Amino acid sequence: MKKLLQSAIISVTALGFNSAALADAQAGMATGYPPYQFLYQGELTGFDVAVANAIYDKLGERLTLNQYDWDNVVSLLRYGELDIAIGMEKTDVRQQYFSFSTPYYERQTALFILESNKAIENVRQLVGKRISGDRHSVLEAHLRELGLRDAIRVEQADSKKDAMAQLAVGEVEAVIMPRRVANYLAAQYGVQLKVLWQPNEATPVAMAVTKGNDQLLQKLNQVITLLEQDGTLERLRKQWDITPIR
Repeated sequence: MKKLLQSAIISVTALGFNSAALADAQAGMATGYPPYQFLYQGELTGFDVAVANAIYDKLGERLTLNQYDWDNVVSLLRYGELDIAIGMEKTDVRQQYFSFSTPYYERQTALFILESNKAIENVRQLVGKRISGDRHSVLEAHLRELGLRDAIRVEQADSKKDAMAQLAVGEVEAVIMPRRVANYLAAQYGVQLKVLWQPNEATPVAMAVTKGNDQLLQKLNQVITLLEQDGTLERLRKQWDITPIR
């Protein structure tokens, strides 16, 4: 496993809620994934972090947030070394391995190339090229539909920030990431992007837990419902300019 990048203990005031299922839960999140999950001045922040804080504030429990590259978050959750993955896109493939809470927002993921790249006009022209993206993404399903799953090399960078850096210097031909993340990072690296492909619909995002952990899943869903009802999630979405589930 790659090196743990950051851990933070969040202690909150108990509200009398029976929250045994969440006691001392280990939660994993990505690095370099603004505005959802990232480090700012040495502190874990982002919309997903704010939602996790709100959940544990409601329950009065202690949460350990562990920041890794995303591939490790997925692996650690699958093999039971993490209890929760914060802000995982709910795809058909991932549902084979994990159980998902009620989604609390959605992301529009796309395949980006540099605006200056005039040689690539469609996905089929990426055959034999290197692209950076997550495993089990919506694009991977699209490549399978096109019969190109094994013809295009999809590599996992340690973070979306690293993926954008690779694109900026020509180490990869394209990157897969949410539009909000791409726009944020493109501005940091001073590059112009264009969308080569994106799905017709946005992807719902939720908390993921290991298969069979029904008690934890039920508790998460109960609290997410409460946070929707009392307006907390809507307030956080507006604060971070996040798209709700439609």
